[in-house]
Amino acid sequence: MKLSSKGQYAVRAIIDLSYYSKDNMLPVSLKDISTRESISIHYLEQIFFILKKAGIVRSLRGPNGGYLLNKKPSDILIGDIISSVESIDIMSCTSKTESKKECDRKSICLAFDMWNSISGKIIEFLNSITIEDVISEYRYKQKTMHKLSEKSAENSTETKNC
Repeated sequence: MKLSSKGQYAVRAIIDLSYYSKDNMLPVSLKDISTRESISIHYLEQIFFILKKAGIVRSLRGPNGGYLLNKKPSDILIGDIISSVESIDIMSCTSKTESKKECDRKSICLAFDMWNSISGKIIEFLNSITIEDVISEYRYKQKTMHKLSEKSAENSTETKNC
């Protein structure tokens, strides 16, 4: 499976929005997301237009405006973000989108069921991860790294005193 930049950027932007919105109380501007995530503001505008239509975000106008999540981070699945901006295809032969013609070999293909099963497992996995999960894992790693650096500094000081 290969995600397009649109799918990757949508996930990164929603994670950023959730992290910096201070429990969804502080609207976040696309300019700020653009700067932190190194994503073109023009591209973010296109992505957020789609995400707003999908009900994932809402916008607030005005000088302190920006975007907020439309749901709690624990209710937003990575799979929902990706599928709102692009179809999740593993193999074109297993795609269920209307625009693609079904594979002519489907009925005789020995691997079709396998590819279809893999596709289902990947979608199931993406639909098992919430934005809250991603942010919690990030915060845990940050806390762990901070503790390790403090311990390293303590050990360094003790070594110098010997």
